[in-house]
Amino acid sequence: MKVRQPIEHRSTNHLDPVRVYVSNSLLEIEFEHPTKNVTITIINSKTGKTIYHERIISLEKFRQIALFEEDKNTECTLEISSSSWFTTGVFTID
Repeated sequence: MKVRQPIEHRSTNHLDPVRVYVSNSLLEIEFEHPTKNVTITIINSKTGKTIYHERIISLEKFRQIALFEEDKNTECTLEISSSSWFTTGVFTID
């Protein structure tokens, strides 16, 4: 079993930190201080195709996203944003 590995945050300038973990094909997003109206987008880094997109309109502490249908070793770009902040990172589906 693989240990949860955090993905590296590439850029963030907000006070509400977001932690992201990937374990096999399951992505877990933890919001330190949940915010309304957050958009989550996952893009296949090689093809540029959006493989997941969701706008969350309620306060949530955790969000899990199953990516089991995606090919193993696919490199993805994760973008999480609200009206006041934006963060992005790259991870690989194991």
